Amino acid sequence: IVGSGAAGGQVAYVLAMEGAKVLVLEAGRMFDPARETAMFQTPDQAPLRGEKTPDKQYGFHDCSIASGWDIPGEPYTNASKEEKRQFAWWRQRMLGGRTNHWGRVSLRNGPHDFKTRTRLGVGFDWPISYDDLAPWYDKAEMLAGIFGAAEGMENSPDSSPGVLLPPPKFRAAELLARDRAKAKLGLSVVPIHRAILTQKQDADRVPAKLHPGNAKAQRLLAENMRMRAQCFFATDCHRGCSIGAAFDSAT
Repeated sequence: IVGSGAAGGQVAYVLAMEGAKVLVLEAGRMFDPARETAMFQTPDQAPLRGEKTPDKQYGFHDCSIASGWDIPGEPYTNASKEEKRQFAWWRQRMLGGRTNHWGRVSLRNGPHDFKTRTRLGVGFDWPISYDDLAPWYDKAEMLAGIFGAAEGMENSPDSSPGVLLPPPKFRAAELLARDRAKAKLGLSVVPIHRAILTQKQDADRVPAKLHPGNAKAQRLLAENMRMRAQCFFATDCHRGCSIGAAFDSAT
């Protein structure tokens, strides 16, 4: 498997849990968030008090090793002379790839997203529907540990009961925004779904659902889930997470 990020890491996990021998080729070096994270460092421990630099666009404490909008020797293959078609694409060369850096927002594609040609006349319709993927969304959310709530919003599908972790409580400013947005604009303010543990995963129930009939896989996953800690909401996720509360490929 080439790459150890979001796609490669999960393919390797599934195959290995089913007994296959797997080789993962990663362009970057080993990265251990439990040892190398900067999550507890304070601004005075960094140049420019942690502000961003040309090689650290998200600040000195970002857990990236070899990353950024432009990595030497790796020009963009999607570059265009047309300004409206140009965009910067964040990349990382390290174990886990960009899963070490993302904000953990984890949204499902809704039914409309699979049928853009039919609905809007642009792009292509997928050969599958949302209903085909829904059970696999459930599995992915239980594995990663996604928090959220069932809101019944159009094209933002709810997860099956028992899949999501509870979302954090709204803070005072968020409560104010929610109430004013509903009363004055008719808009709903809801907690976004994110791959962060608001409580410990159910290591007694989830492994059996994800790996039915595979006792070894259930045991290994249960051990891993018990190692991950509940988030205490004190630092930025892109600094890395030494306690395993935020999901990344290596977690």
